[in-house]
Amino acid sequence: MFSTFQRIQQYCGFVTTVTLFLAVAISVSSIIQEHYFTDIPRISMNLQSIDVRFGKPHIGYNYKRQEYALMKFDLEADLTPLFTWNTKQLFVYLAATYPGKPYANKVVVWDAIIRNKEDALLSLSDITADYSIYDVTGKFNGRNATLSLEWNAQPYVGLLTWNKGSERERFAFPQLTPAR
Repeated sequence: MFSTFQRIQQYCGFVTTVTLFLAVAISVSSIIQEHYFTDIPRISMNLQSIDVRFGKPHIGYNYKRQEYALMKFDLEADLTPLFTWNTKQLFVYLAATYPGKPYANKVVVWDAIIRNKEDALLSLSDITADYSIYDVTGKFNGRNATLSLEWNAQPYVGLLTWNKGSERERFAFPQLTPAR
């Protein structure tokens, strides 16, 4: 009949096929659950202060002296609805978007990785942004910007999904703070 090698090969092919169809079914069910059955997280943010300075931004490779901005903010967010049976972790970040030439600029000012549902309740107050904002042109010139909380849901099996919260904080970059 069949040799041992042929039987092993046939068994491994069957297991691989079943595993592939199971992974596809999990992915499709996760996408359906996320789009139709997941509640919208509650988000509240408050920009306390933004300070524009002239000097070297706090980045290792940029040695050019230019304008850069530092900010402080409060953030309250309940991200527990984003955790489902297929959610491995959430990558959450606060992004500032402001107009530039020729494209809009988007800068991450704070980020966190949330690994379980218990840590998905964020209550941060008087937090200094992890990263400073600087522009390619070297000047902000009082431009308007928008601060928004965004996240990436990383599943055990399936597609990564990128989303934005509905809460946005609009602000204008202040004029340059004189040297002290």
